[in-house]
Amino acid sequence: MFSLEREYAGWPPDRIARHILYWGFWVTFYCVLNAAYQRTGYLQWLWLELMFMTVKIPYAYFVAYFLFPRLLPRKRYILLFALVLLSAFVGVGFMVVLLKMFPQFASGQPSIFWSAKSIFRALDLVYVASLVVVVKMIQRFFRQERMNERLKAEKIGSELQMLKNQLQPHFLLNTLNNIYGLVLDGDKKAGNAIIQLSNIINYMLYDCNVDRAELQKEIGLLKNYLELEKIRYGERLDLSFEVEGDMADHQIAPLLLIPFVENSFKHGVSQSQGKSWVRILIQINGNQFSFQIENSIASATESTPTLKSGIGLENVKKRLRLIYPSAHQLDIRPGETFLVNLKIDL
Repeated sequence: MFSLEREYAGWPPDRIARHILYWGFWVTFYCVLNAAYQRTGYLQWLWLELMFMTVKIPYAYFVAYFLFPRLLPRKRYILLFALVLLSAFVGVGFMVVLLKMFPQFASGQPSIFWSAKSIFRALDLVYVASLVVVVKMIQRFFRQERMNERLKAEKIGSELQMLKNQLQPHFLLNTLNNIYGLVLDGDKKAGNAIIQLSNIINYMLYDCNVDRAELQKEIGLLKNYLELEKIRYGERLDLSFEVEGDMADHQIAPLLLIPFVENSFKHGVSQSQGKSWVRILIQINGNQFSFQIENSIASATESTPTLKSGIGLENVKKRLRLIYPSAHQLDIRPGETFLVNLKIDL
């Protein structure tokens, strides 16, 4: 199938065939045009055009494959224009020589260089070569577009990997601190906490090194994390976690939801000395994914200083912009409670 985007390494048969068809078109075009205008036979014009093609083809390839690739990227426009015209008149000189050498194929064409006919022949050479150049420029444009897309994809991939690498140590450090607190208190729940952490690490090691993870596993990560927090806070925590809809056959970017959950505990429950609550609602309706989390906020006192915001939420905002640039809605509402609404078109 013909495609201007296709690139070749060398000169395979299909590339040669494309060039033969191109120049065959020009021979036919000039034969029909001149024969109709002069009201003569086609054969004599065919021989004339075949003779002129020995000049037109080298000239067109010289301009398209030599002059433009070397001068256009360097923005040497005046030199390029001058060399295109100069080489065109050199080509006209060769045409005049051919007309003198083979007068039987001249079809009444003047064989004098210094004439108005030479100007038209030079412009004709430029015209034929310009179409070759246009094709090469279109191919160059497509090639540059593909390269830009590849570089953009590589840039996004490296940024996402960097963000995930930042997130995992950040998350694990907070979780280990929680378990460390249980161990210091001699709490027997520390053993169960280690098992939950093991499940989380297993997910991070083996299921997160992909662009999209199974939604069911991502929600399973949240459940393991919530079990850890329930062990840590005990009766002081009022937790609600609901999932509505079918999770099967759906995928989502890994480690996308856990920062919101972690933030609710870090800046909500952990700041309160009394009873606190967290509400999580996940809904799946077709390809529409909805995640809502809300947590209570402790009253500001001298004993509960405001903590600096971590990298978790900033990372997840960046990832959402990179992965779902036009397919997500994120609404964060701080106030008497802290509410996050996230919707994603999976």
